[in-house]
Amino acid sequence: MKFIILLFTVFSTTLSFSQNLIVKGTVTDDKNNPIKGANVVVKGLQNQTFTDIRGEYELTIENENNSIIVFSHIGFNTQSLKVNRANKTTIILNIRLEPSFGQLDEVIISSSRNSEYLSEIPASITVVSAKKIAQLTQNTTNITDVLEATVPGLAVSTGTFSNWGQTLRGRSLLTMVDGIPQSTPLRNGQLEIKSFHPNDLKRVEVIKGATSIFGNGGDGGFINYITKVPNSVKKLEGTTNIWGTSNLAKSKDALGYGIHQSFTGSIDKLGYYVSGSFEQTANKYDAKGRPLLPTYALDNTKIYSVFGKMIYQIDTRQSITLNGNIFKSAQKSPFIPVAGSIVVNNKEGDFTVNAGYGIEGSIAGEKPTGTRLINSRLQYRYDGIFNGSTNFETDVYYQNTENIFFYSDKFENGGQSAINSEKFGIRPNFVSKINTGNDKLALSATYGIDLLRDRTNQGLLDGRLWVPNTVLWSSAYYAQTSLKIEKDWVLKAGFRYDNMNIDIADYSTLPYSPKSDGNFSSSVFVTGGKLKFNNASYNLGARYIAIKEFTPYISYSQGFSVADLGSVLRSATVDNINKIKLEPSVTNNYEFGFISNLSRFRLEAVGYFSTSNLGTSLVLNNETNNFVPSSKPQKIFGGEFSIDYQIITGKLFVGTSYSYVEGVKYDNKTKTSLSFLGGDVISAPKWTAYATWEPTEKISTTIRMVNLGDRDRFDPFLNSKNAWEFNHTEVPVKGYTTVNLSISYQINSKITTSLGINNLFNEYYLPARSQWSAPLKTFITAGEGANAKLSLAYSF
Repeated sequence: MKFIILLFTVFSTTLSFSQNLIVKGTVTDDKNNPIKGANVVVKGLQNQTFTDIRGEYELTIENENNSIIVFSHIGFNTQSLKVNRANKTTIILNIRLEPSFGQLDEVIISSSRNSEYLSEIPASITVVSAKKIAQLTQNTTNITDVLEATVPGLAVSTGTFSNWGQTLRGRSLLTMVDGIPQSTPLRNGQLEIKSFHPNDLKRVEVIKGATSIFGNGGDGGFINYITKVPNSVKKLEGTTNIWGTSNLAKSKDALGYGIHQSFTGSIDKLGYYVSGSFEQTANKYDAKGRPLLPTYALDNTKIYSVFGKMIYQIDTRQSITLNGNIFKSAQKSPFIPVAGSIVVNNKEGDFTVNAGYGIEGSIAGEKPTGTRLINSRLQYRYDGIFNGSTNFETDVYYQNTENIFFYSDKFENGGQSAINSEKFGIRPNFVSKINTGNDKLALSATYGIDLLRDRTNQGLLDGRLWVPNTVLWSSAYYAQTSLKIEKDWVLKAGFRYDNMNIDIADYSTLPYSPKSDGNFSSSVFVTGGKLKFNNASYNLGARYIAIKEFTPYISYSQGFSVADLGSVLRSATVDNINKIKLEPSVTNNYEFGFISNLSRFRLEAVGYFSTSNLGTSLVLNNETNNFVPSSKPQKIFGGEFSIDYQIITGKLFVGTSYSYVEGVKYDNKTKTSLSFLGGDVISAPKWTAYATWEPTEKISTTIRMVNLGDRDRFDPFLNSKNAWEFNHTEVPVKGYTTVNLSISYQINSKITTSLGINNLFNEYYLPARSQWSAPLKTFITAGEGANAKLSLAYSF
């Protein structure tokens, strides 16, 4: 009998150790709010999971007596805990993660379609955190101004609703919302950067340099707006933001206002976040008190935004996410534009640019200008398929946009144009961990398919068609691999193959005068047809990660872009689209950089060089008076660095960044440089600096500076009238400096007030685009003079 009991005891003990150990619990922040999407991984093993909308997780460990579990999430310090099963089958671990400063080596990002540590990615990446966004929106709700101050390599803001000329490292960029592309290659209206309310953003991820992961349109990189997620265990929480704005240089009719309301919560397995906002801007004036040019302007604009996201957690491995947003702006200005001018005095290039402005009046029949954008996305995620080695997710998305532009005398008898675009897309994506049989090697692969249908046209509101009905069918196949060698190296390689088929209807071009000089091009009937583009692009990179004090990387990557097709078609001078010489631009990007993280100091520096077989921008052909694609190969090079330093723990933070980029067109046969690239492509040097002081837990103040340097690369020429003039976009840029100040005070745990003052010293300046686009006269506007935003936020 004793033998049987002894045998049963041994068997039970053996069975208990052979059973899997289940570790579960919650992950919260320092304010006890649940953290969704926190990474929970067993160190040295393949198993990992992520927290759900309630911050809860469950992880299974097989036959391990002692294990180390690592908890990490963007913006928080990583925690590691050793687990000793001690004859247990279930262990409860509730973890609290502390916010981090300057610990970007611990950040996990998703823009590469696979969550990774930033320090393990051989690329230059800027992450604009929720804290930075909240800080900068004390001054403005214009997301382009937020990015100007925080993203090295991004050209300065245009000061208008349009982001034409706001390139990234001298090349075009792709803007996305949760991975959904906001741009269209068929006719890019270049309004996509300002397409989302910053109060609804969790963070912004900016990947710089050509990338083959997302395909067409991102030869300079891409901006991905990551939207907020449900983060409350309560059934209902909310935040109300109200604000007022005013121009300080001249206050007459210059008082604007806005409100943003959000609600979040969770009910059982369903989490939700919904918001709505309305903003009414008022008259805007330059530093001299003169109304700003109303063309593309931000004055007298109604801005509506609605956003919603629901996440249903089917179980610990499966979830469904449904989100969508509507963004609409409508400008109805009481002013009509008086065009600016550029006067070139001599061949030495002495010149004066006179800003346009607004005078009271109206244009008969003119409709409000602006954009209407509708996005929707349904995502299904299943972690741990194929015996736990693979995570799968697929997105189905829809987008509908309408961009209504200003009245223009460039058309015969004048008119307003509008771009209409509709997209459908499907994107299944897999991330697999591959067993190498060697504990010192960790291999993973990200692979999937992008399917897209895009239907676009551009016409005048009176019914005339400017860009014909164009339909794009696109399929792309991609694979990216990552090999981590011990704790020393990360090697990455991948490819993407794009297959694009475009159907173009028959159409007639419209007479058009780019310079508004009455010299209209002739109308041409063009027979439509089909265009096909195929391209394979590759990337390869390596990063040394053994020590956080110095993590260098080197990389090579390719980008693929088709020039703004609609602009090419509307400028056609031939009778058949097959006679239009159109080919994609392939960019080769080489770069080297490093990150250094010390206890309170962070330094990042990068240098890059890129070539392309042609440009993606359009140039004005003075002979045909039309815009045509840039046909010359390009070389672009530059560098960036940024420093962040915490001088006094929890009290004073300072930082600075500098960006330099230059580019030339060259002859492919002789390999000699022909000329510098224009300002629509190459930005003048940008220097930013900030200082944030938090003397108490309730008070925070920030002063921020953006300085644009000079770029003098061009000389004038004698035109047919024997007068000196500059080519379109080839005008020297004179630098300027703006300084912004913000102060916030937390009245109590629920109420916070803030005051932001922009252009603190009321400097009169012309934004860079107003200078290099001066020959067209249409867009010469001064920057806004000193202006303020007073805000109050209430949370419940």
